[in-house]
Amino acid sequence: MKVLVVSFDGLQPSQINEDLMPNLFGYLNEGVIFTNHHAVYPSVTRINSTSMFSGRYPGSHGIAANTVVMRDFDPSLVFSVMQPELENVREKLGEVLYVKNLGDMLNDFGEKFVAIGAGTTGNSFLQNPNAHRNGGAVVNPEFTLPYSLEKKLDSIFGDWPTEDIPNEKRLKRCVDVMTKYFIPEINPLVGLIWFSEPDKSHHADGVGYEIGNQAIKYADAHFADLVNEVRKNENSKDTDIIIISDHGYSTIQGVIDIKRELIKVGLLDNEHDKKILIAPNGGSVLFYVENSNITLATKLARILMKFDWCGPMFCSSNIGNIEGLLPAELIGIEGSRCPDITMSFQWNSEKNKAGYKGMIYSSSGDVGLGTHGSISKHEMNNVFGAFGPSFKKGLVCCTPTGNVDLTPTIMHLLGLKTDTPFDGRPIFEALSNGINPEHVKVNSEEFTSEYADNGEVFQQKLIMSSIGNTHYIDYAERNSFPT
Repeated sequence: MKVLVVSFDGLQPSQINEDLMPNLFGYLNEGVIFTNHHAVYPSVTRINSTSMFSGRYPGSHGIAANTVVMRDFDPSLVFSVMQPELENVREKLGEVLYVKNLGDMLNDFGEKFVAIGAGTTGNSFLQNPNAHRNGGAVVNPEFTLPYSLEKKLDSIFGDWPTEDIPNEKRLKRCVDVMTKYFIPEINPLVGLIWFSEPDKSHHADGVGYEIGNQAIKYADAHFADLVNEVRKNENSKDTDIIIISDHGYSTIQGVIDIKRELIKVGLLDNEHDKKILIAPNGGSVLFYVENSNITLATKLARILMKFDWCGPMFCSSNIGNIEGLLPAELIGIEGSRCPDITMSFQWNSEKNKAGYKGMIYSSSGDVGLGTHGSISKHEMNNVFGAFGPSFKKGLVCCTPTGNVDLTPTIMHLLGLKTDTPFDGRPIFEALSNGINPEHVKVNSEEFTSEYADNGEVFQQKLIMSSIGNTHYIDYAERNSFPT
């Protein structure tokens, strides 16, 4: 194995410290850590996992969020992006994604990508959806690709441990399968371990509290075991190890039932009214308007603007321009599966009781617990770092990077040139033979929109960074003030 990716679901940069994660902290201080890393929006797992392992923005690869409508599959169905549902999509459409995945790219060179994770089935599936035919593998507590591999792993490791919070036993199982089977028996060129913590614990107990902190410490301990085992094996002792998380985190300050609110104001008749399909995603909500009707979509936007919990909104070219909204193209979600309107809940930088910044309204969960999905700076900023023979030593770098850069960087590390286009870029400034970070040209842009009504202005601002043709969302915010 030449490259190992270790993802800590929901890990924030500030949590990599000597107290919570002494092992990871030590390794990254000997390698490279990027302080200005970005998720794609919405900042939920399955969309970000897909961007990581395709190198493309969501509008290109076709996964818009965790909960979506895919009009090319079923224009009347709101569904959670999980493995059984995605299998149905593939059966009907032939492919789940519109683009090649890392596993497909490596297969073009006769190489393999294997992934094991203890998170949701949708997340695991999207890491390598064609593993059953590209020679790779995906292992999850609920399913395995290729299907024939499941019996072999069960015979070696037994049944998966039960899911707990913290999910410590399943984290250990991930390490065992990678180090005791995949590396010595399969010897893939690229491997992935997806730790489901601290995400599960943050959702269950909030950010910065005892359960979440314990989960982080467990994850760090198993990470140390993983590195030790990788370095002992002849197949992997010189492996480059990349550390990443899918998104940051916030604390819920209020829970909003969007459908109920739209019924209250008369925009929907009842719970079964399908004029507007609503796909809630924690800190964001996706709206699909019947026939992408511009009149109805505009009415929806005007109503949402009046609520204090409504944050920045973006509209697809499917419906055209709505005054006061920014185009979905700016944030990388424009495409054939793009929702008509995407709304982030309002957020702020106040601290929770544990001292972690980021408060937000949410479509689910309970007040005081953790969530994500918005376009807040606290959720768009996540973790990226690396160490190994290909990377610089002791570099702390503030140039912008993003989840879309992972696959282009891996392909560059491997010396494999593909015709597959990327939205992301190889992170040359991290490499031992790469450019000086100070020589990287970074552009910063601000986009604004306004709509005035009844003496009040709805204003939103989007802040982005870019390097070449790769764009990173720093955050967006909404403000209201009298004219």
